[in-house]
Amino acid sequence: MRRHIVSDRSNGEDCFALPKLRRLNHEERLRIAHLISEVVVEKYGSDILAVYVCGSTSKKLDRPFSDLDLIVAVRTRAEIPMKYYLHRGLIIHIQYLKSSNILDAAEQFTDNWHWEADQYRNRIALYERDGWVRKLDDAVAKNDKMGSVEAVRKSFMMMTESMAVMRNAMLTNDRVGVLSRGRVLAEDGARIVLLLNRICVTTTSWFWKIVFDLDKKTKDFRELVEKMCGFVPTTIEDVATSCERMYREMYELVTEYGVKIEHGHLLV
Repeated sequence: MRRHIVSDRSNGEDCFALPKLRRLNHEERLRIAHLISEVVVEKYGSDILAVYVCGSTSKKLDRPFSDLDLIVAVRTRAEIPMKYYLHRGLIIHIQYLKSSNILDAAEQFTDNWHWEADQYRNRIALYERDGWVRKLDDAVAKNDKMGSVEAVRKSFMMMTESMAVMRNAMLTNDRVGVLSRGRVLAEDGARIVLLLNRICVTTTSWFWKIVFDLDKKTKDFRELVEKMCGFVPTTIEDVATSCERMYREMYELVTEYGVKIEHGHLLV
């Protein structure tokens, strides 16, 4: 049976050929974003309330091979699937999200706040209807007044679960389990540090730089992370020991913050 090959007639290349990533500067990437916005509004009309760029491009932190992230706020009645594709060497991700869901999420301070908050705060608006961007600004202002204790508590519970998995791996001499869980525990610790400092990640490329530069963290946080993640030469025993130290020190940090972890009664 012969496989049917569809070609991209715009450039004459076989669409099953190895994808080619292309270098683009900020202006080129933004120009494509504007074209996408125009096509979206033309295609979906009044269902579109706003189109904006988020991610590294929105802050002019995009690098030659960065992708392009766009969020499209749609009316409740609209059901438009996400688009994630490669177009002429550029990775494009378009999320069509219901307007009410975006505004509700922008107000919340959850355990994923450090990843999600940036898309509501840093953006380049390409299109809006009925002053929608102002509504997003109002939601962000409410978020800034939200408490963070519950998000920190849940994050430490996630770290506790990771620690349990680590100890199981140690009991069974599971080398791969210990090494892989070490990185997870390091990222669990980073999540808590970001939440305590109320700092979100502006670009994934700078994740560890952002965390290492923060004030509210344990004094040997960076040293432990480098061993847990294998950023420096280490042994499996040192990874396990560093994880135990990180877990203990993060517990002391969150309890000083007023977070209660263990409960004496069943909560249902």
